[in-house]
Amino acid sequence: MIAEQPTRKVLKALKAAGWSKLRDGAGSHTIYGCRTGKHDVSVPDGHTTISPGVARSISKAVASCDCPEEEEQQ
Repeated sequence: MIAEQPTRKVLKALKAAGWSKLRDGAGSHTIYGCRTGKHDVSVPDGHTTISPGVARSISKAVASCDCPEEEEQQ
């Protein structure tokens, strides 16, 4: 079971997985994408913590990204 996560920890994990900021989203959200740009996820980074459900969905998005590391976004 995933617990509530500090936003800094989630963003650090995204960056460590090779994801980067694509653009600002609606309200206090930011859109992050994988290296190739095929996958993206909305992160509520204007908050101090991220709820368990959102943390789970971000984890699933990162895990489902099977893009090869050599392939770069064009």
